[in-house]
Amino acid sequence: MRWVARTFLALIVLWALYIASPFVALYRFAKAVEAKDLAAIEERVNFRALRTSLTSQLITEYLIATGREGELKGSRRQAAVGIGATVADPLIAQYLTPAALAGFLEDPRVTAVTAGTSQPGVPQAINLSSLSDAWRVFITAETRGFRAITVSVPVDRPADEQFRFQMRLSGVTWRLVGITLPKPLLQRLVQELVKNNPTAM
Repeated sequence: MRWVARTFLALIVLWALYIASPFVALYRFAKAVEAKDLAAIEERVNFRALRTSLTSQLITEYLIATGREGELKGSRRQAAVGIGATVADPLIAQYLTPAALAGFLEDPRVTAVTAGTSQPGVPQAINLSSLSDAWRVFITAETRGFRAITVSVPVDRPADEQFRFQMRLSGVTWRLVGITLPKPLLQRLVQELVKNNPTAM
């Protein structure tokens, strides 16, 4: 029966490693951003999925800000987002390279929405610098099946001032596929979009 106990123990260890793996991946992504390790960032981000995530948020918020939220209802939503994507793409594209994404997450205008949580050398958007922060991230994470997880950071900020990082398991690697932006930051980007495209859409 010893082999049964060993097998059971091995399964427990493998399960624990799986449970921890997305949080380890997020930590490594944060360290890659801090170090400006572009190859590591490239490996950990699905930029095509990230583009879709950011574009949808930006166009939705743009239509609400301009009093056109009716275009988000029913079958019109997909068409509105599709048309809006051509307008928003130049703005979104500025953040869709490893270097640009790293700069974006450490931009003072971005991290201003998480003021008060700064740690030297650690991007404020992904602050896992203490065991208590890491534990709070773990217990508040939202899983979708076995291949997707959403993590909200910083953990000590209100929900509308948090980033929500969506990660998906691709093969044996967790990759960033979406970022839900804090409300103040999203509104700033909308203002920039309106300024650059006053007659857009």
